[in-house]
Formats: sequence, structure tokens, C-alpha cells
Amino acid sequence: MARVDRPFFTGTEPRLVDCMWSATGGAAPDTVTLAGEERCDVLIVGGGFNGVTAGLHLAEAGVKAILVEALEIGAGASGRNAGMVNPGQLIGPEEIQATLGPDYGRRFVEELGKAPDMVRALIAKHGIECYMDDRPVIRAAHNAKQGRILKRQVEVWQGFGAKVELADAAEVEKLTGTSIYTCALLDYRGYTIQPLAYVRGLARAAVKAGLRISTGVPVTGLEPEGGKWRARVGGATIVADKVILSTNAYSGNLVPQMKQEFVPLGAFGFATPPLSAEMRARILPSGLSLYDTHMIPAFFRYDPEGRLMVGCVGFLPHETRRGRWAERALRHLYPDLPRLEWEFRWSGTLSKTPNLMPHFLQPAPGLYATLGCNGRGIAPNTYFGTMLARMVLGEDLAAPLPALPAHPYPFRTLMREGYDAGMRIYRNTLIFS
Repeated sequence: MARVDRPFFTGTEPRLVDCMWSATGGAAPDTVTLAGEERCDVLIVGGGFNGVTAGLHLAEAGVKAILVEALEIGAGASGRNAGMVNPGQLIGPEEIQATLGPDYGRRFVEELGKAPDMVRALIAKHGIECYMDDRPVIRAAHNAKQGRILKRQVEVWQGFGAKVELADAAEVEKLTGTSIYTCALLDYRGYTIQPLAYVRGLARAAVKAGLRISTGVPVTGLEPEGGKWRARVGGATIVADKVILSTNAYSGNLVPQMKQEFVPLGAFGFATPPLSAEMRARILPSGLSLYDTHMIPAFFRYDPEGRLMVGCVGFLPHETRRGRWAERALRHLYPDLPRLEWEFRWSGTLSKTPNLMPHFLQPAPGLYATLGCNGRGIAPNTYFGTMLARMVLGEDLAAPLPALPAHPYPFRTLMREGYDAGMRIYRNTLIFS
């Protein structure tokens, strides 16, 4: 059993091997050791969905690119999340358009609504075994007010031609085995995958196409030099024409203004050993994945071998070290369950922006970045990684986001601490109390 708690805001997390997804994650890609001075067209910093997708697109276009990851491919949030490939963002299309304006807003809703299809196409093209379940994810309303909000979102999405529907309480109970939810949004554009297997599969495909990947050594310096960029990577240097920064919630001081754009929030998970067929008939009998509409959403799903995952937003708290929170959350849904064993526990870090929308940044000429998926990482980062690669290639794109100047999150440090404390209180007193 995993026994490592995440220290707050130190940049360290439990080992990836302590995450449930490590059990079925597949082979890591081949990597290279960098030495001396390396030259390339594009340097990619970060080995999650965003960076690996960008590297794959560039390699397939014949571009000489190097991807550097400080730990291992998928070591951050990409290999630690719930594996739900949802379109768009947690906020609805009306809020998105109000935030971005009519032109960018409609483009964002339409483009990001199709992002799960991009993931699906990459999986098929490269034969990635990531256990895709093409059935929809359940977004369940925990009270009548949230049910009304979901009903309105269904109406708006249907106005965009999206295949979404509202399931009533009886249907939700049939799907989930619990009667606590008032209704649920079923979005047939979305589905689930094994996220670590997906990002590793993308990386293997990228290496096959010509991408060079270096892991285990961080980029410790990045400076302009004669119209190019020089990066320090361990004992080596990389000189690149352009740089894609795919560090997202793990952005540190390499480009200081990036980390000022967001507040880091955690997301943690617990998982049982594979459950018996009898237990699986009682807990989420449909096998569909579920997340709820709480301000701090909780999520439940199975892995490919029948392990049950229970998770929530927030850093992995000390009081949950033996799975007490997960047990309590599960019993709120299924009061008569016997006590379960918890084999895995882990956490990751996501980025929250002030407007709950991703940001597209060009911090300096030749630097490109997106960050801030606010808990919707798989489909958006697959889309944005491809978008950044196409921009580097000089394609004339109608981007779904404006390129923003640096815009620091107001009172970032105070908000970071406040959010974590607030999430603990909310999680322990208002959810599953």
C-alpha cells in the first residue's frame, strides 16, 4: 500500500508507481541521454498530454524536436487523473461565451467540443491500448438546484448540436446503484480511458516518428540567444529555434510569469484491489464513470482490472492516509457496503485560473504555452498540444483563445493556501457528512 503523503506546495508528490494507473499503464517510451550541445528546431518542456501531443505532431511533420521531462512521461497530472475524456470545460457554454466574447467563445465551444474525437482518432491511428470505454461519463446532480443547472446546460449544448441528454433520478439510480442523485447529464461525446496508458502510447508513437525524449533531468535554465533559445538540461545544453512550454500546473521559475497565471490545486484518488463481480454489481453496476456537481467534485470509476477509484479535488490530506475519507464517501452513496481495502492512494496537481478557462500565452518571441485546464485535462491538452505544434509550424490558425499578456492571479499565495483550507473544510463537513 502507498504510504507517502504529499507535502503542501513543495513540488513533490507520491511516486507514480503508487498510483492505480501504474498497474495497467503499459510500457514507457524509449528515451535518450543528452550530452554536450544539442540543436533542434523545437524544444518541448514537459511530458504530459500537451507536450507529448505537440511532439508527435511535430515529428510526423518532419521537424527535429526534443522533449525534456523532469521525471517520467505522464508523471504529473496526465498520469494521475480520473481518465474521463470530457469535452469543453466544467463551466457551461453560456459562461464560456460570456468570458471569451462571441467570436472566441463560440469557436472555443465548437472546437473543444470536438476534442474528444481528436483523442479517439489518435488512439485508433496509433493502435494505443488504453482501454477506451466509449460510453458517456455520468455528471450527477447532488441537489435540485444543480439539477436545474444541468438541465439548462443540456438545452444549451443541444442548441449547439451536441449529443447530450438528461437522465432522471430513476435512470441514474439504475446506472449507479444509488438513489442520492436527482438527475444527471450524459454527454455522448465523452468517454473514459486509462490516462497513463494513453500518454505513454502517444509518446511511443512520437518516438517512432522521430521525436527524441529525455527524462529524469529537468530544464534548469532558458535564455534567449541570437534569435534562438538556449536551455540547460543537466550537463547538456539545447539550442532551439522555438520552445513549447507544456509544464501547466507544474510550471516553476523557468518562465516566472507562467506560474503567476494560476493557483495550483490538488486532486487525489484512492483505489481498492480488483473487486468481485458481486461488489461491482452493487457499486456503479453499469460500469460507467461518475463525477458529481459539488463545488469540489468527487469522482468514482473502475480501472480495466476492476479496481474501484474514489477521488476528489484537493491535495492528498494526512487524515485520509488509511482511506477513511474514501470509505466515508463511498458509504454515503452505498450505506450497506462492507468495509473495503484500499490498495493505492495518490495525488496530482491541476491549475486553476481566475476565469476558470485555459490561457494561451506567448511570454516572449519564440515561446508558446497553454495552461489552466481547471480539471479538464485530457481532451483540451490533446487539442492544445496539437494547436501549439501547428503554430510553431507557421500555420495560420483561428485559435479558440486569444494570446494573453501576463496576468498574475490576484493574491496568488493567499488564495492557494485559502483554497486548500476551504476544500478541506468543504470536503469534510459538507460533502458526505
